[in-house]
Amino acid sequence: MILFQSASMAVARRLGPSTRSWTATPTLLHLRHRHHRPNLSGRNNSFPCMPFGTSTSTDAKSIDRDERPRKPRVVILGSGWAGFTLARRLEKSLFDVRVVSPANHFLFTPLLPSTAVGTLEFRAIQEPVRTIQGLGHYYQAKARELDAEKRMVTCEDLYKGVKFDVAYDYLCIAGGMKSNTFNTPNIQRLENVVVFFLKHLYHARQIRNRILECFERASNPTIPAVQRERLLSFIVVGGGPTSCEFMSELHDFINNDVAKWYPDLVGQIKLTLVEAGPGILGSFDKALSVYYLKKLEEKNIDVRLNTAVAGVDERYIEGEQITVARFADESEVNFGCMVWSAGLSPVKFVENSNLATDRNRIAVDDYLRVPDTQGRIFALGDCAASPEYLPPTATVAEQQALYLSDCFNKYYSNFDVSDENNQNVDVPLPGDVTPYLMPWNMISFMNKILCKSSPKFQYQNRGAMASMGFGGGVTDLTKTALPSPKTTISGHASYFVWSSTYLTKQLSIQNMILIPMYWFKALLFGRDISRF
Repeated sequence: MILFQSASMAVARRLGPSTRSWTATPTLLHLRHRHHRPNLSGRNNSFPCMPFGTSTSTDAKSIDRDERPRKPRVVILGSGWAGFTLARRLEKSLFDVRVVSPANHFLFTPLLPSTAVGTLEFRAIQEPVRTIQGLGHYYQAKARELDAEKRMVTCEDLYKGVKFDVAYDYLCIAGGMKSNTFNTPNIQRLENVVVFFLKHLYHARQIRNRILECFERASNPTIPAVQRERLLSFIVVGGGPTSCEFMSELHDFINNDVAKWYPDLVGQIKLTLVEAGPGILGSFDKALSVYYLKKLEEKNIDVRLNTAVAGVDERYIEGEQITVARFADESEVNFGCMVWSAGLSPVKFVENSNLATDRNRIAVDDYLRVPDTQGRIFALGDCAASPEYLPPTATVAEQQALYLSDCFNKYYSNFDVSDENNQNVDVPLPGDVTPYLMPWNMISFMNKILCKSSPKFQYQNRGAMASMGFGGGVTDLTKTALPSPKTTISGHASYFVWSSTYLTKQLSIQNMILIPMYWFKALLFGRDISRF
């Protein structure tokens, strides 16, 4: 009752001759139950002058009772490399920035494989979304539906499944992609049981717990031999940087820590890496791919090229339930843990958005605009299909976010979206924007010297890196646009480049301190083998 009276008083205070007429635009935010539809029109017949954020609908409650701000609202879907960077870089004095994401943190994905075996702790590679200075609001939810005509996104609360609508002036879709199982039998059914993906922080936590569980169960003297053999077999699917780096980290963990705490098990552990293509690290220079493959084989890792996973079966052998990986060449391997890091597929929101798609991603033009949306909807990061066929990497997503933030701050901020005469007018194209070649802000002034500005997005190749555990790795600079020799680096020198680059790219001083501390701890005292 008190809340209702407060809301009524707030409405009464706002109604008046000085109140601007915003009734032509949808309600900013309505919260509704799963089976009810709120009043999306923003109009109410009984209160024709009711300001934004209020509603007399019995189906919905308003949880945003402020008038629509004069600043244009930019809604960002996702908190990854693209979404988080864009949210940080947008000028908050010019825009009301809102973020919708099921993950309330940004994840520094290049270091994710290290957390799955305890080389780094989870807290050291994430940044909370709410630490973004001046952020209008953050909703921990999943975007489910898009009404481009009403400029409204329907979201679903992560905890209760309650749905609510968020209106926007500009929508930036940066929801990323999910792992593609290629409809391989039983992969989805056994997810989080014996099959695990490696894209999010909770994935790394699940993998870490499963690995330790396998070692603890295998060390039990009552375990049958056939079960112990299965539990000590680990399969990694995929030949990209994430798969190779995780396999290298897992080998280091076994060699340096498992050998110390589970000495009786070391000789029975089997590591298998499976790649459907002819080689690993396909985007790297051929010599580096061959070098990395050779190093994996020297570590007694069974690397199977031109081999696809045909399915996973559950069988009973000697009275024990065993999980078996079947391969396309008709070979089989029993396993206790499979890490799947192969292929990408669109998330449900992209599939249900009715936006134009290309290669299962949202089609965008040279300005990252989605066609036929009057310049109000943008897509960037892994979920965007640019005309240049750019790879779904962190550096592409980051550069797209930096470009788009400049477009908004310098050009789109001059377009008055609050003017009713502009409701059906295309937003003008941006002016010149300087590409972001240099990976560090402190030397970003060099971008204007090294790059030519253009209104269109221009991707700048910064090279590629992949670690090989402590003291090893590969760096490919053969195609880089950086002012450096066009060469390749491997071994200790590459590890120095890899570690120093990612350490200096951390977004907070806290993580710049924590990461080398955890590296030092792992080297001196070993990795943590606690399971909790």
